[in-house]
Amino acid sequence: MVKILIKDASVLTFSSREDLFIEKGYVFIKDGVVAGVGKGDPPEDLQYPELLINGRGRLVMPGLSSAITSVTLYPLRYRLRGMSWGEVGDYLSVLTRTDVYYLAALTFVELATRGVSSVMVTDVYLDSVARAAKDVGIYATLAVPFNCGIKDFDPEGELRLLINRWHGRVEGVNAAVLTCREDDEGVYSLAKEFGIKVFVLEPSSSDVVRHGSVICVNPAEGGGAGVVRFGDGLSRWGPDEGLGVGVRPSYSMLDVIKEVAWRTGKHPIDVLVASTLVNTSLIGFDGMGAVDVGSKANIVMFNMSEPPGWPIPSSIDSVVNAVVGGDLRVESLIVNDDVVVDSGETLNVGADLIKKAVSRFEPVIKKYYTLGK
Repeated sequence: MVKILIKDASVLTFSSREDLFIEKGYVFIKDGVVAGVGKGDPPEDLQYPELLINGRGRLVMPGLSSAITSVTLYPLRYRLRGMSWGEVGDYLSVLTRTDVYYLAALTFVELATRGVSSVMVTDVYLDSVARAAKDVGIYATLAVPFNCGIKDFDPEGELRLLINRWHGRVEGVNAAVLTCREDDEGVYSLAKEFGIKVFVLEPSSSDVVRHGSVICVNPAEGGGAGVVRFGDGLSRWGPDEGLGVGVRPSYSMLDVIKEVAWRTGKHPIDVLVASTLVNTSLIGFDGMGAVDVGSKANIVMFNMSEPPGWPIPSSIDSVVNAVVGGDLRVESLIVNDDVVVDSGETLNVGADLIKKAVSRFEPVIKKYYTLGK
């Protein structure tokens, strides 16, 4: 396991034990866990890492998280609002597991280069999505969709595949279920059998959380803890709720954060907390949110040494305004003990895979972007 030291950085910790904002400090990572964080120079026993990162002119904070995401619809994100559910179903029916792997890799590359270190994905063929998440280097909770009208899809079989291959066996991959029918006791029983979370899509009320480990996604009524918003539901977001990209033209949580802060008028720091600490907890990665001793390493670093990030903030208010209202450039993303993004480029997935994936889907894109013309 690699020891990583970030020195001379501005650090937004979201810690309950350390200062919320450290103007000049350090973060030390050992065995994929934050082993030290503080002001000034690190103590002598933390000064000899295998990887030293100069944080001068940089802002460090917890990695972002998306509490609901689709990968198969990623190539249709500019076109989706103009498509019928029948067209979407037709598109999904032609995808293979290999197709879904490439689509997930493309999606995760965009998310990672925009500072996202963990996601909840609900989609088909989640075994392939798990492999892509592992290859790119981000954490993923994979919610198998039940009762959502997807043709020729065996959700229970897919869930058992995830349980047998990934859940509890591979670091950073969790299984879950998503149901489009809030009254399906069979889904709740299945989730209880495996000890996994249940996400309920668009229930009539957030009261459905009474079932236990249940997360309500865009409930028609109610809100609060245990609720996730995305899409049009972002306008109803409130503190203690999660939020996600869902499917949108930009798979950027920074754009989601800006939209929520602008549309709701809620305090920007509450929105940042939701997109880091709240989201990671909701999707099942407790202990991953804050930059805090003992937390799983989960760090995004922004370059603020030059425009568009410059000047580097010197107070908590200016830091929050920079992240929420600015246009910061992601320089690095660290998940566990792995540098996933460096100098804005993903390290684990190269250009060859991206080119192959793009070439593979050119005929599909051409077909579905001409529908309805």
